[in-house]
Amino acid sequence: MDREKALRKIQACLRMAGSANSTEAATALRQARALMDKYGLNEADAAASEIGAAEASTGYRGGMVPPSLLALANLVADGYRCAPVIQLRRRTVVRDGLLRVVAETVIHFHGAGADPQVASYAFAVLRRQLQRGKAAHTKRIRKQANKDRRGEEFAVGFVSALCRLFPRAELPEGRQAALDAAIRHHHGELGSTSGKEIKKGRASENDRWAGWEAGRQAQLNQGLSEGQKKLEAH
Repeated sequence: MDREKALRKIQACLRMAGSANSTEAATALRQARALMDKYGLNEADAAASEIGAAEASTGYRGGMVPPSLLALANLVADGYRCAPVIQLRRRTVVRDGLLRVVAETVIHFHGAGADPQVASYAFAVLRRQLQRGKAAHTKRIRKQANKDRRGEEFAVGFVSALCRLFPRAELPEGRQAALDAAIRHHHGELGSTSGKEIKKGRASENDRWAGWEAGRQAQLNQGLSEGQKKLEAH
């Protein structure tokens, strides 16, 4: 029996351990414990096997994203009971008959059931609206440093206004441990980041206020059914 089969067996035993039949429950729990000891697993590992992931593009080509985009990812993740992981990666593609290395930065949303897919979609929808608004706000700015700084201030305001769309969803008991275990399994030990700071250039409070006003108009119902937006806790 390999690790994945053992995890599925442990899950089945743990579910049976909740049986009203005390003898059946005790037997199932003993079997689960025996398998955990044999394969060096625990309940968090078993729960983690039910955690899935969905990927979303950040629009950045291999560089660290600014704090506003990390804030958007965290906001969406909290709203859909997920944990986000940012990854800078390179992949090889064939273009014009030549092998080329393409760099990209992506967000992985880890969660149970359909939560990761919905979180990924919500992030993509809102990121596009944010990018359009930021581009319109900065299109007349010539100096690149000012364009970057004022664009980030606009984005911070935009994301702040989105809090109304994402009341924080409470995680079911044991979910955080399962998320942590799943992330360690797929990504190893991770560090943390606050994003790429944008210090150069000039900005004003009006930039953040403009972002707030634009964020208040943001919509999340494009293609999301009411049932998806109100996923039941898993």
